[in-house]
Amino acid sequence: MRRWRTTIVLIGILLLAAALRLGHLELTEFKFDEALVCNCAAEFVDSGRLPATGIGSSVGIANPPLAVILMALPVAVARDPILASGFVALLNVGAVLGCFWLGRRYFGDGVGLLAALLFAVSPWAVFYSRKVWAQDLLPPFTVLFFIALFATVVAERPWALVGAFAALACLVQIHLSALAFIPLLLLVLLLFHKQMRIAPLAVGVGLALLLCSPYLLHDAAHGWGNLRAAFSVAGRPAEVGPQAIHYALLNVGGEALHALAGESGPAFLASIVNLRGLDLAEQALFVGGVIFLVIWIFAFWRGAREVSTSSRARAFVLLLLWALVPVLFFSRHSTPVYPHYLVILYPVPYLIIAVLVVEIAKWARERGRIMAIGLPLALAILLIGIAAWQVYLTLAWYRFVDSHPTSGGHGAPVKYAVTAAATVRRLADEAGNPQVIILARGDDPAYASAPAVFQFMLGGDLSPRFVDARQAVVFPDSKLDTVYCLIPDVDGTPAVAWLDRFAVALPAEAVSVRGGPQAYRFYRLPAGAPERIVAQIASDGAPVAFANGVALLAHQALGEVGPGRTVRLFLWWVSPPAPDSADYHFFNHLVDEEGRRWGQRDGPGYPTRAWRAGDLIVSWFDVEIAADAPPGPFRVRTGMYTYPDVANVPVLDAQGQPVSDAVEWEP
Repeated sequence: MRRWRTTIVLIGILLLAAALRLGHLELTEFKFDEALVCNCAAEFVDSGRLPATGIGSSVGIANPPLAVILMALPVAVARDPILASGFVALLNVGAVLGCFWLGRRYFGDGVGLLAALLFAVSPWAVFYSRKVWAQDLLPPFTVLFFIALFATVVAERPWALVGAFAALACLVQIHLSALAFIPLLLLVLLLFHKQMRIAPLAVGVGLALLLCSPYLLHDAAHGWGNLRAAFSVAGRPAEVGPQAIHYALLNVGGEALHALAGESGPAFLASIVNLRGLDLAEQALFVGGVIFLVIWIFAFWRGAREVSTSSRARAFVLLLLWALVPVLFFSRHSTPVYPHYLVILYPVPYLIIAVLVVEIAKWARERGRIMAIGLPLALAILLIGIAAWQVYLTLAWYRFVDSHPTSGGHGAPVKYAVTAAATVRRLADEAGNPQVIILARGDDPAYASAPAVFQFMLGGDLSPRFVDARQAVVFPDSKLDTVYCLIPDVDGTPAVAWLDRFAVALPAEAVSVRGGPQAYRFYRLPAGAPERIVAQIASDGAPVAFANGVALLAHQALGEVGPGRTVRLFLWWVSPPAPDSADYHFFNHLVDEEGRRWGQRDGPGYPTRAWRAGDLIVSWFDVEIAADAPPGPFRVRTGMYTYPDVANVPVLDAQGQPVSDAVEWEP
């Protein structure tokens, strides 16, 4: 009967963990980092080439590739951010099950069930289990690592050490924060050398090196760039601070969850019942559990007994090392420490709390009837209150993020981008044109958030082009209608005005974000539009031909001319029939009648790598006039040069002969 009760309670806990992690996946954020991992996974799926590295890290070291390889599993099914998030969430439900198994196997049913429950409902643990972040893939492998270590040290199964080395190799290749487990493993080998055997140790080290070999060989072939970067980071001046301790405690429950709301943090706090003291109570239980383990181990050792002689003592030492070594590892740091670095602690805080509670209950049973009933009952009420509060807090957060702006914190829920991508795909199908243009802040999926997101969602069956709406708009020479999608944060840019003038707005298709004024907006450019647009714009005479094939059609300057002011210069130009591989920039000079320069703005206008034959492009440059400039008039002098070697591109005459390095417009 006890086994059945345990099974039924465990099923309930797993269902709760699944509901919190797999529910409302459309509300997860999917921004640059998440999209970059998925794009790398999509490249792996499409090409079949096993990646040797993953995405870059904030310290300049390329991450190993395992996170990308794992994410290839859902990406191979569909290029769907919600499915990818669900895959991560499902793995983390497995981590809750692993937490139960570890607790039950070495500390009893009560510890296993209580630890799994606290892990299942923890708001920060839930947050770090739903995103396509490399660190969100850590908990399942962390549990496997410690299952193998407990089996080696506590159950005295020497060959389980091979599994520990394999799991550690996987952890390090998912996220470099797992490097904190290397000194932990070395300490375990030193403290419990009597439980170790040479053969499993040798096989484990060999297997770990084999699993890491693609990354290591790639680094060796590229001059050990990542290793040298790692030594460079390690060689920076280090500081010792309390951030790691603070983040370790912060991640235990739901304290400071309102930080995810960004500027709307006060509004989120005002919208919920304030029971945040329960999060502090859980942190206190964790700290109390750590203190209990230290005292128990010390007392055991003072009793003239070696810790390695008792399986209970060995289990307690492993828990303590798990809780303390990563915190100490990140307490001394030469780069900033972030809360997600301490994700590797999951789920040890809940195992330690569960051990403490069970030990207190045992102690109370030996202190008389009143104590035996009263203290466990009080603890049960407290723990039920913590669990209920944290479930409420997570659900309240889901409601809030779906209806309130969270700038400076959690990004807009992914469901809006998913709906916008589906709209783009449908409009492109209706137009019969797989070429669509996404106007966003940035134009390179390798460096900009919105292009990375839409490259993942649309890159499989469409050919999305990305244009930075802050500097250009493109009208392609197409025999079919072209579909435009404007990302919400490009409102107010000149690109919107030009589309309003020359393309057909589709207001019925707009995807409003959280029901507010921000929306994904859509346009349709009729086939053959560039020819009609050229006929409408003010002509400066015959097109100016550059030696690289660019035809400069017209210019327009807007703004008040005068010292210290800014003039916005628009250039209308057509990309070459056969774009070459060079990289070109425009230069725009404001010069007076004597040829003296009083303002300058250079830039690509529209990146050369994105040129397509016959594109009509409008680029704009904000030219600042020097504060000590004369009142004018000024001429605009425009030309092009190769970048970064800065070799001017000649302007050609009607016979194709070089005549100048720039065109000079009338004042």
